[in-house]
Amino acid sequence: MRYSKQREAVYNVLLNTKSHPDAAWVYAKVREIIPNVSLATVYRNLSELLSSGKIKKVSAEGFAERYDANVANHAHFACERCGRILDVDDSQFKVSCKRKDVVRCEITFYGCCAECNGELLK
Repeated sequence: MRYSKQREAVYNVLLNTKSHPDAAWVYAKVREIIPNVSLATVYRNLSELLSSGKIKKVSAEGFAERYDANVANHAHFACERCGRILDVDDSQFKVSCKRKDVVRCEITFYGCCAECNGELLK
């Protein structure tokens, strides 16, 4: 993959957030760095970063695709109310598989996040 300043900006935006943003959020942040970047360019570079394994896509049912620069194996928690996606501490669960042909596993837990739970209790 050849170097491009747009791809570097997209990647750095993702590296510098703990959230799991959608493409629109990434686009807005990249525009702060490169004002004339197009949405198509951001999507193309997200796709190239995905293909190269530098980022991964995180899905939550009913919400836009999200992106994560943390490509280490880890689980996610998706809030069914607001769509927020959070990393889950690996010490909170254990998954094992004895199949030799399994190379990765994606786990997403669904529920209501602490912020939404607090709003529900008001």
